[in-house]
Amino acid sequence: MKRWLWVFLCLFLVACGNEEEPEIGKYGRAAEKYLEKKDYQVVSYNGEYANKLEKKNLLEDHEQSLWARQFVSPDAYIGKTLYYEHFIVKNHPIDALSDFGLTAVTVIVVDGKVIGGTSMPLSDGSLMGTGYSLNGESVEDIYPDLQEWREAWEEKYSE
Repeated sequence: MKRWLWVFLCLFLVACGNEEEPEIGKYGRAAEKYLEKKDYQVVSYNGEYANKLEKKNLLEDHEQSLWARQFVSPDAYIGKTLYYEHFIVKNHPIDALSDFGLTAVTVIVVDGKVIGGTSMPLSDGSLMGTGYSLNGESVEDIYPDLQEWREAWEEKYSE
């Protein structure tokens, strides 16, 4: 009986400890090269999410928050599939805000080209704060008058 218990325990531990890292694709490779050119050290690749950008979705809080952290307008990408490539990196400008000296970044890739992304410091294994641009700028750095930007955004995409 003890022998079967040990066999079961060993099989259980092997099964639980066998988490595979997501396989990086062509858009992930483009994002990884971009990060390396910025001298960010890639610690891990955490997967990809793809989504077609629709104008009607730009008024959703999540989309508005995402695009407030970009230096490009979404207009050229409406109707296109955006690939969101997720990494953990070191040597990023906001590493000092992290308990671990690590930053979670999401790189946005369209047609094989990086157009932007977001970054967020890691703390206790979780993300903290509302996030920054891919290179660590806050929304206030990008748009000093955030209220004015929001009003213009809502007017433009409410049409």
